[in-house]
Amino acid sequence: MNVIDPSRRQVLPWSDPAYVADPYPWYDRARREYPVYRDTDGTFVITRYDDVMKYGKTASLSIVDPDWVPKGAWAALSNTVLGIDPPEHTRMRRLGNKWFTPKLCKRWSEGAERAVRDYIAGLQDGEVFDANMYLGVGPSHVAMCMALGFPEDDFEPAIFSMHKTMSALSAVAGPDHDKAAAEAFAYIRARVEKMLDDKRADPGDGMADALLALEAEGELSSDEVIETLMLFWASGGHNPSYIIGSSIEYFARNPEIWDIYRNEPEKRAAFINEIHRLYPPELSFARWTQEPMEIHGQQIAVGERVKFIIDAANRDPEVFPEADAMVLDRPKGAAMHMSFGMGPHQCAGQIISRTEVETVLGTLAELVERFEMKGEPEMDNTDRSRAYVRLPVSIVKRSA
Repeated sequence: MNVIDPSRRQVLPWSDPAYVADPYPWYDRARREYPVYRDTDGTFVITRYDDVMKYGKTASLSIVDPDWVPKGAWAALSNTVLGIDPPEHTRMRRLGNKWFTPKLCKRWSEGAERAVRDYIAGLQDGEVFDANMYLGVGPSHVAMCMALGFPEDDFEPAIFSMHKTMSALSAVAGPDHDKAAAEAFAYIRARVEKMLDDKRADPGDGMADALLALEAEGELSSDEVIETLMLFWASGGHNPSYIIGSSIEYFARNPEIWDIYRNEPEKRAAFINEIHRLYPPELSFARWTQEPMEIHGQQIAVGERVKFIIDAANRDPEVFPEADAMVLDRPKGAAMHMSFGMGPHQCAGQIISRTEVETVLGTLAELVERFEMKGEPEMDNTDRSRAYVRLPVSIVKRSA
């Protein structure tokens, strides 16, 4: 006879379509009544801002799945910063940091600006197009490829592959999701291996060339090189494109905010902070305890999985007054969003991501008078992540 632990409960219904579409009423209840609880699968779930901020940075938490956890499709990136802890994580992270300084990211984002200008130049006023793909994914992918030294094509198969891989991270993902993710990773790996073969025949001066040199010197393994480049190449357009798409949708539905963004450049940074807070592309992160923890009297033993819901923390009304609203005048020193994660595993590409968003939106402010929605967006959302599949929009260009 199976005995159900009464301390386990499902406060956040991961598979409920209503929850996936709009989780915020459930977050409100979780923060209020169950700030830390044990889910039906045994995972401890944390939702309040102060708790995520305090405990999410705990040095003893590990990103590495224990040996008893089945190896899923994401094992394809086990040799990257997503699959290792310090000190190896620190060593691998430094490789990327060299290529994503603020100065270099500004240079790479010139490619994003070029892509936006070229695409807008070919549009007619009122013409319906997919703003996510051509103003979000494409420009972000171009900027990342400039950094890596890879060709700038293939952004459509890259982003659709990422959709499949992200779905496998859902709390309710099944064997079919994992199979689709494994096939997507196989495509990504094959594409990167082909580009590396081309690099060996015709070297350049990008990050890929630098990693190949480290492999030749014995500083990196072949898998470390390939998987690191898989991570950056495939994900380069994923998260920033969602922020760009969310911004464009927000501007189309709130033209008064677009007017502020265009005409008051000093408020642009505040908008970008708020759009990241309100619409994070990744909604949570999970870690494993290596030491006992206690949160609000809840004892968490070694070897337990803890999930931090950054999407709930970002809208905690105890920290962000008018938590569900776009507030462009939050006071200086106000709490920051958590959309790039935290601790040693915070997003390795956050500088280039933010620079791409600033560059794309700034270029659009120069070129576009207004955006208009031309239908409802098609989304690829789960309890774990969000992405646009299609964002139908038209524009009216600014007069010269």
